[in-house]
Formats: sequence, structure tokens, C-alpha cells
Amino acid sequence: MRAFNTSALSWINAPEHSSITDSEIVIHTSPDTDFWRGTYYGLEYNNAPGIVLTSDEQFWTLKAKVAFHSDAYFDQCGLFIYQDENNWLKSGIEYQSNGYQQLFSVVTNNGFSDWSMTNLDRVTQTMYYRLSRRGSDFLLENSADGLHFSMMRMFHLFHAQHSVRFGFFASSPGDSSFAAHFSEIEWTQCLWKEHNSPRF
Repeated sequence: MRAFNTSALSWINAPEHSSITDSEIVIHTSPDTDFWRGTYYGLEYNNAPGIVLTSDEQFWTLKAKVAFHSDAYFDQCGLFIYQDENNWLKSGIEYQSNGYQQLFSVVTNNGFSDWSMTNLDRVTQTMYYRLSRRGSDFLLENSADGLHFSMMRMFHLFHAQHSVRFGFFASSPGDSSFAAHFSEIEWTQCLWKEHNSPRF
């Protein structure tokens, strides 16, 4: 297992309030913060807080428990990749006012964001995630218990051939603020096995 060295972390848009210990990272959001690019409705955000580790290792898995409490529409937090303002991933749980939480991921390549989501029970604001890298390809998974993981999505980042900046983010696109807690962090050898069959 690799050591996840908190002293090597760096901020993307440092928040006003945060805490970092060997056992937990806490990010406090500010209102009107998010990441979003190039969608049809014209929203552009690049001001939410994220904290990242930089590595040129080509094969790894990051696992963490992510927890928050909010009842504000669109509040969200989870795992994060940030190469630059036009190339990144954000993922996690987003609060919704329609009686659901949304398990979501947004992948942005060359300045254009997509959006993938599914509804969860609204009381679920704690989730385990795994993010695995194999070169420029990535696998995102989630788990309720930290043991049994399900695939959320597999994706490619066009600007991830060498070093990748990865870690955690939290955002409050509306007029709100909350504390996002990241714990049980593990950075290990890649748990996403190579696909070596010529066909499925």
C-alpha cells in the first residue's frame, strides 16, 4: 500500500475553512462554487475547493469514505481529478429537493462537461468511492459498506497521459455552505484488473 501523504496535497481554490489530519480531510464550502464547463445552458464554474495529490504513476486506486450533511439543492462532494479548467472529473452525491439524492459523475474533456446520475434514497449522504487509473483510462466505483463496490462509470481523459492531479472536492452552487468529510483514505496498487481477453 502506498502512503497517502497529506503533506504532499495542494489546493485547487483553497477554501476559507478546512482541516487536514492524518485521519480526515474536512472541506467547508462557500456559496456559488462549483465546476462546470461547456454545457448547452451556458453555466461556467471553476471556483469550488478541491485538494489533490499529483502523481505520474500510471496504475493506482484511491479509496475513501465521503460524508456530508446538507439539505440545500445541488450541494455535492466526492472524488476529483483536476488537470486544468477544461479537463477534470467530479463525482459523488448531490443533494436534490425532489425526494432523492443523486449519485453522479461529471467528466470534462477539452472544455465540455457531460453528466451521469442515478437517484438514491435521500437519507444517504455517506458513501465509499474507488477511483482507479490505468494510463489515461479510469474506473469509478461506489459502495455503501466500503467492501462491495459497483461500477459507476469507466471514462477516458484526453490530457492524462503523464501526471494526474487527483483527490477530493466539495461545492455549493447555491446559497449554502456545508462541511464535507473525507476519511479512511487509501492509495494502493491498481485494483482494476487488466482486460486481456480478445472479446467479451
